[in-house]
Amino acid sequence: MRFQDFAIGALIVLVSGTLFSLSYDMLGLFIPSLLFSGILGGIYVGIKRKRPMISCVYDGFTTSVPASIFLSVILAVMIWFYHLVRYEDISFIPFFFIVLTGTFLLTGIVGGAFGGLSVGIYYRYLKKDRGEIELYETYLEEKTLTDKKKKKKEFI
Repeated sequence: MRFQDFAIGALIVLVSGTLFSLSYDMLGLFIPSLLFSGILGGIYVGIKRKRPMISCVYDGFTTSVPASIFLSVILAVMIWFYHLVRYEDISFIPFFFIVLTGTFLLTGIVGGAFGGLSVGIYYRYLKKDRGEIELYETYLEEKTLTDKKKKKKEFI
């Protein structure tokens, strides 16, 4: 996986996780939004990889785990100050570790891997060509190049 694809996938996780948590009403859906942001990042990286299925899962996992750690920092500070959780009966350090654990598990481990797996399954079982068209085109290119070389040798 290229660094550009990694960075864009991590950015998708960060932006979607932050956008889903901006509204105070969305805090009721905090857990599904973490999962969904990881799935979005895994889907993007899986689309870039396409095949094989295990590589899509691995790329989704490796993209979402570091992004989930950065997302937990953003969300903990945002929820603590913007959504006024600081007035509850919890201090910031335990709250930060709760958010860190949730984002690491849901976004990093489960969400990214599931997004990559879903794209890998799509390309493996639901896409009709399964790569045969690309294989056939490369075979034709090799065949025509060798035929041209043979004709050139016969002419000389």
